Amino acid sequence: MRQTKLWKFFSSIKLAIWLFTIICALSMIGTFIAQNEESAFYINRYGQYGYNFLLKTGLTDVYNSWWFILPLILISLNLTACILNRISFKGRQLGAFICHVSVLVILAGALIGMLCGQKGYIKINKGQEANFFEAGKKHIDLGFSIRLDDFIYNESIDPKEKLSVYDGKLIAEIPTAVGAEQEIAGAGYKIKILRYLPDFVMDMSTKEASSRSANANNPAIQVEFKDKDGSSEKFWVFARYPDIHQAIKTNYKFVYNWVGRRPNDFISKITVIKDGKEALSKDIRVNSPVKFQGYIFFQQSYDQERLNWSGLKVVKDPGVSVVYLGFILFILGLSIRFYINPLLRRK
Repeated sequence: MRQTKLWKFFSSIKLAIWLFTIICALSMIGTFIAQNEESAFYINRYGQYGYNFLLKTGLTDVYNSWWFILPLILISLNLTACILNRISFKGRQLGAFICHVSVLVILAGALIGMLCGQKGYIKINKGQEANFFEAGKKHIDLGFSIRLDDFIYNESIDPKEKLSVYDGKLIAEIPTAVGAEQEIAGAGYKIKILRYLPDFVMDMSTKEASSRSANANNPAIQVEFKDKDGSSEKFWVFARYPDIHQAIKTNYKFVYNWVGRRPNDFISKITVIKDGKEALSKDIRVNSPVKFQGYIFFQQSYDQERLNWSGLKVVKDPGVSVVYLGFILFILGLSIRFYINPLLRRK
């Protein structure tokens, strides 16, 4: 190639090092600052002024900003110049050449995803449909609708969480998982856990117990006490108010040793509706997204108060297949360089 000043600049190793350094620094910023979250997330963490600064500078969406895409384009041009400078289809150099091209293909796939891809967020209430997602201040039409049929929330129970039974002294410890049942040794009585409510409240008109929210403000479990003669009695035991529960026939004392529960799984049961017909029904779980017509839907958030809505992250990336092609070429290049070439030299 003709070695002009511009060509020497773009084929320079020093340029590559500087560009890699800039890309790494910008990637670190994108790692430390959470990306593409709701405005409330940034306001709670950084305040209104901090959120406005992040929004104006593009730090809430680093990987789609022009100042991140520009170094990627420059490193692609730099790599292209280096390849053309040292192009060779000889057996010994073919593997290295393919490896260099594969990196260029991977970068091309990343750029396609950044320039042509779509990312956003959907918030759907139970039983309702959504036919668009929010990408910043834009509303992007999906071309179909998603209905949230149900939202399921499960918690992991700490093994230390027990229902302790006392008769002057500790005589039994029962796991608090709903359905757990245990007999009091030597007494013939059985105790079963019927319900768990994280934030107990009772409707005084109907006498029905329910949970005000999913937060553990007033955790309580409903217990069934089965007598020897087959009769039973149900009552509530409160973690924060151990002396407040319905009186029962025995002299046993029940203490609910509650330990902070953590989310174990939250599932959005959705139905995709296309042209007025149900096209797909699936569950969206954490790390188990649903794909439809190029869009990928991830479970991202949920209503922590009443579990009435689900938040889905929406991603459409047309550059993924190009990136996969780049990885295949990279493996091919390494195979030629380290396995096929040495084998041919031996022959």
